[in-house]
Amino acid sequence: MIATKATHVDVIRALTEEGWVIVEPRSELGVEHITNSRRRVLRSAITGGADHTHLVDMDRVLHWTMTYPEELERVAAEIPSHGFLIIGRTPRALATHPRNQSETETLANRVASLVLGREVDITAASRGIGREAAEVILQYSRGRFFDSDSEWPTILLCRSKISIDYLPVEGLEWETYLKRQTMALPDGRRVDLREYYESNPESWTYRLMLAHRIARAALQTRRELSYSTGSAS
Repeated sequence: MIATKATHVDVIRALTEEGWVIVEPRSELGVEHITNSRRRVLRSAITGGADHTHLVDMDRVLHWTMTYPEELERVAAEIPSHGFLIIGRTPRALATHPRNQSETETLANRVASLVLGREVDITAASRGIGREAAEVILQYSRGRFFDSDSEWPTILLCRSKISIDYLPVEGLEWETYLKRQTMALPDGRRVDLREYYESNPESWTYRLMLAHRIARAALQTRRELSYSTGSAS
């Protein structure tokens, strides 16, 4: 697990006692460091001898465990059968997210689907990754922010013969309510978190920025890796 500089030492201690491997040093805070943290997870998995890795955000997997535990067990058992498995959301699960997230991520998913040649939901950021795929990804990945959502499968498309498979699940529904259900406004009022996200233009702008980066990473990665071999796509 990647711990950030803000992760409390008691949390790290409790996880370590349960057998979790904490990747040190702790990661920098901020969304701009997300893809680098994911690369560190892959590198740690390879170094530790893992043949397959389930990459997933901790808050998402906690929600998944609480709501669809049997599904999560089936997915974990399925991962070793794939070189690279994109684990996305069913239409119902995606629809549980606030509109500023679901509508913008749908656009990023559309671009990635066109690049990859199949319908996928890449923005739930859950992947089953085999060792060979991890090695290829680490060789070529240069992204930041959440670029890895689209960069990694596009790398494999352009630089390997590894099958890119897809599995939609229910358990990757909106997980943020695990952490908080309301938002405090400057005047002291508290509003429903979904209402705040959907009515706040800054929330939409932030999600547009992330979606644009993810979509652009898919296109740029395909261009760079395809054209560098003299092939067009």
